[in-house]
Amino acid sequence: MPPPDDQHWVKSTANELNNLLQVITESSQFLQRFTGGNPEAARYYDMMRSAIDRATELSHSIIERSIQAPGERPPSLNNPPSLSSQRATVATRNPDIPLSDIRIANPDGNRELILIVDDEDFVTLLAQRVLTDEGYRVVTARDGFQALDIYKKLQSQIALIILDFTMPIMDGSEVFSELRMINPQVPVVLSSGFTEQDKLKWMLGKGLRGFIPKPYTKQKLLLQIRSTLDAMKGERRS
Repeated sequence: MPPPDDQHWVKSTANELNNLLQVITESSQFLQRFTGGNPEAARYYDMMRSAIDRATELSHSIIERSIQAPGERPPSLNNPPSLSSQRATVATRNPDIPLSDIRIANPDGNRELILIVDDEDFVTLLAQRVLTDEGYRVVTARDGFQALDIYKKLQSQIALIILDFTMPIMDGSEVFSELRMINPQVPVVLSSGFTEQDKLKWMLGKGLRGFIPKPYTKQKLLLQIRSTLDAMKGERRS
């Protein structure tokens, strides 16, 4: 297993790579609308998709081999994370957001309100565009502290949270733990290019609703969200 500094570099680099692959995927799909009838353009798009799939496969393979030794369990899973000291450190950077300042994209949409939590702006914008185009309402948070503040204020309205795993200060498992203190049945789908397997298993055992590996396509994102929301509605009816 690599030393901690190398491990952190692999995590952050893999996450950045997968975010970039997601941007390339979404951008190529958007541009393809304007060249759909051109056979030569179609050939290049096929080559691009093949390259993206191969790069994603290699990225995941490197992560699996480099990050975690067999049987290793992150200490934070043995004791639920305590974030009081971290809150104090970033309090001035993350003040409470007034309810009037929380912006909902597509506020008149006819579908559920989704909270997207991701520190990569271009990933958030792409996901927001995909969801609002389908009629969903969307609110976004750049880190776990913003997400917690927004969820406290809009808990009754938020139908689902799409949560990135690799974020500064608090990773996805820590944000998930804090959300569960607000609502033990909080509906969360994890989305990331890198996730420590022990933490993912722990989150699934605590009620995580699903996982979307990055880079995800428009179709995968919409399918995961719709199937999760429909499953939750079925549970409430039964």
